[in-house]
Amino acid sequence: MKCHELIKILENKAPLYLAENWDNPGLLVGRVNRDIKTALIALDVTNDVIDEAINLKADIIITHHPLIFGAIKSVNDLSYTGEKILMLIENGINHYAMHTNLDKAFGGTNDVLANTLRLENIEPLAVDCEQNGLPNGLGRMGTLKNGMTFNDFALFVKTKLNTEFVTITGNKEKIVKKVGLCTGSGFEFIQEAHANKCDVYITADVKFHDAQKALEMGICLIDATHYATENIIVPVLSKYISTLANGVNVIESAVCGQVFYKL
Repeated sequence: MKCHELIKILENKAPLYLAENWDNPGLLVGRVNRDIKTALIALDVTNDVIDEAINLKADIIITHHPLIFGAIKSVNDLSYTGEKILMLIENGINHYAMHTNLDKAFGGTNDVLANTLRLENIEPLAVDCEQNGLPNGLGRMGTLKNGMTFNDFALFVKTKLNTEFVTITGNKEKIVKKVGLCTGSGFEFIQEAHANKCDVYITADVKFHDAQKALEMGICLIDATHYATENIIVPVLSKYISTLANGVNVIESAVCGQVFYKL
């Protein structure tokens, strides 16, 4: 399959128009007419993932996070990004990213997190666009079938995301039923969660003063780590591509990209 044919499959799931203005999804490195026989799916283009792709003889690395965000004035081995780009080009490996367009897309990262936590009545949280004629945007909100204490729910989240730890703020004994969430760094949407009467909000990369704000608002808060809230998309994306990209060997990265550990 040609790369441009694979791109069509990817953009049918997560159209580029859904992406935030500051974002940079799409084909970032490589040729659109390259033959794609093996695709490696990962969260990030790290050095370990590039080494993995080289060993697997992969033709493309498809990730959630883009390798390139801002303007690049030179591509050389004097910068981390430049070195990675050179490694990809020298080994004939394309790089395609699906970022905030995949966060918003139906069946994307936020829907996968909501479904993983068994939420019901799932709706977009911060509506700012349409997809297939339906309102859409970043984040999701939904309800638990049965309410539970905030402490028990936090432990449930930790288990379902198979993460070593989560960080919580709020009354552990509060009964929570309505849940708001945004994968990755999404504290900015806690106002929408509060306005929609969510009992608890799940995101990542929460700062000290963000946690204080949540306490003042009276909404429970779970920081479930950037990696754990988003890496769950990798197997889902792999299955989607495998089903539609005939003749392409799709491999999930075995590299663990979690950079925070509990001692």
